Amino acid sequence: MPQNSSFSLEVCVESAAGLLTCEGRADRIELCSALALGGLTPGPGLIRQAQSSTVPVHVLIRPRPGNFTYDHHDLTAAIKDICFVRQCGLAGVVIGAARGGRLDLPAIRNMIDAADGLHVTLHRVVDILPDPLLIIDQAFALGVGRILTSGGAEHALDGIARLSDMQRTAAGQVEIMAGSGITAMNVAQIARSTGITSFHASCVSVSGHGDDQDGFGFGQQRVTDKHKIDELRAALNRLSDE
Repeated sequence: MPQNSSFSLEVCVESAAGLLTCEGRADRIELCSALALGGLTPGPGLIRQAQSSTVPVHVLIRPRPGNFTYDHHDLTAAIKDICFVRQCGLAGVVIGAARGGRLDLPAIRNMIDAADGLHVTLHRVVDILPDPLLIIDQAFALGVGRILTSGGAEHALDGIARLSDMQRTAAGQVEIMAGSGITAMNVAQIARSTGITSFHASCVSVSGHGDDQDGFGFGQQRVTDKHKIDELRAALNRLSDE
């Protein structure tokens, strides 16, 4: 199991093999599909397989690629997926919706109602919105437990200033989890600069060589890399020992 540490590591995975790789390594799993598209809701088969994981599994609820402005049909699909996750007894869901440059509070409330006791994380929709500090107050009022963010930058390392502001504003009422481009090489700098103790990473390697081995455009396989998880875990443990 992961070493007792004051820092937590969440790994996002999109396969049954990834679930197994995280055993004894990660503190949490974010389960999704289509990481190349930023992550979409995984299929029911993979969600069912996650029931056997010894690592708490939080399922990404994102019904389609593209923006986070959802119509009635998108929201209905998201709520049905959340209900299925709850029925499967997993630990939580990762949600978000936006409208007019702000969080879509009615849509998020509907999703939280469907979650009915599951832990709720607000995903990186926050990074496309202009006022992250307002989002923290709204998240707390909604009962959101965690916010995944890169600090409004493409990578968390470039969003350190905003991450620091968010961590200070949250003041422990909502957990701020830094994600996007987190590696064993930069996690210490981000942690020391922001005070954040929760981190999210994909820890993937691409299987095979070249852009398209099959020649038909099916894409490459992204594999959860145990060595990358172990290196990141070791970096966090060293921070914990300081």
